[in-house]
Amino acid sequence: MRGCGRGRPVETEESKHCFFEKKQQKTLACVARRGGSAAQNGFALLVVLWSVVFLAFLMTQILANSRTAISLAANLRAAAQADAADDGAINEAIFHALAAGQANWPADATPHPLTIGAIAVTVRIENLAGRVNPNIASGALLTGLLRAVGEPTNTAAQLAQNILDWRSPAPSLQAAAALADTYRAAGLPYGPPATQFADLDQLSHVLGFTQALLERLKPHLSLYQPGDPDPKIADPAVRQAIVFASVQNPTGTGYEGAPVVRIVACAAGPAKTCRNATVSLSGLNALPPYQIEQLTDGQ
Repeated sequence: MRGCGRGRPVETEESKHCFFEKKQQKTLACVARRGGSAAQNGFALLVVLWSVVFLAFLMTQILANSRTAISLAANLRAAAQADAADDGAINEAIFHALAAGQANWPADATPHPLTIGAIAVTVRIENLAGRVNPNIASGALLTGLLRAVGEPTNTAAQLAQNILDWRSPAPSLQAAAALADTYRAAGLPYGPPATQFADLDQLSHVLGFTQALLERLKPHLSLYQPGDPDPKIADPAVRQAIVFASVQNPTGTGYEGAPVVRIVACAAGPAKTCRNATVSLSGLNALPPYQIEQLTDGQ
């Protein structure tokens, strides 16, 4: 019998060969099927492992972002509490500044420790009546102050005149045009606005002023001082300016208007913040008894 056909097997070498050939083919097919299944299983396992790694990474990022958000929220909450404590301390300082007798806090920059809620705050009151107001000071007083902070006499006089030109209307259209030409010649794209200063930093725009000069002047200036500086409480530079300007007033009788004070409150703790208030004090019997002129962050 030839070939490996169907039928009753004949015990010959050829039949044995056919039998083993068929068995080998079945075995190879089975192995092939198992091998394909194993490859598929291995790929599926790899996909699962990569999915687990991705999910773990995703959860790590979510947790990290959550911790960052929680920390940021805690910082914002602490800062808000510190600002509220500073504002509370400023209001208490106003009460003591207006009070009489032992409850009164003099405006001598003495630090007063307070506890607002659970936050420790240090507050101090400083009298601004000894400062120079660049919106109302005379040219002589401005010249004297500029000399007191180190400017030569001629330079001080010119800078003082530039301040007057900035805050005051020009006497004529020709004079206003000449001032504008002077500023343009100095490379400045503006001229004097003929209005008062709304902020001390605006002095840096005045012709001839530098930031360094402004920083030397700032401790001696206030936009809320309603009259000439009171020499009894003025600092040495302002007293020297009064002497240079020959504005001798040792009794302070020329000082008019409500006292103006500067109140600085600084909260301690994780969020260290400071608030700065400029306050006009009219007195407990006045309406209103006080007016907050300016409220800013920082010292």
